Amino acid sequence: MCANLAHWSDDNEIYTPNHNALSGQAVSSLYKLKDIDNNDGGFFIFGDLSVKVEGRFRLKFTLFEITASGANASVAMFSEIFTVYSARSFSGMLDSTFLSRTFSDQGARIRIRKEHRSQL
Repeated sequence: MCANLAHWSDDNEIYTPNHNALSGQAVSSLYKLKDIDNNDGGFFIFGDLSVKVEGRFRLKFTLFEITASGANASVAMFSEIFTVYSARSFSGMLDSTFLSRTFSDQGARIRIRKEHRSQL
């Protein structure tokens, strides 16, 4: 699966890697992990993906099928709208989710925050 940065309201406006707006790994293989109910599942993890530009965006996730003749885009979907803040106006990271902690406990490479920044 591949992640690209997209405009918050226009599905056709995609910020390509040439825009240099994303940082981190924008491609993920399928991980077989257990979910929070201890059920097996397939998950794509973008553990270090971040946006370097301030504004409102969505992520466009595209699933590719690898065949003998190459890679073919199979399906694409968009994330919910999110806001990227400047360092000055950012209030700090929230605690990691239970799902993130569950994946980390199984060996997935995800940074886990144990306490809210305001508590430090």
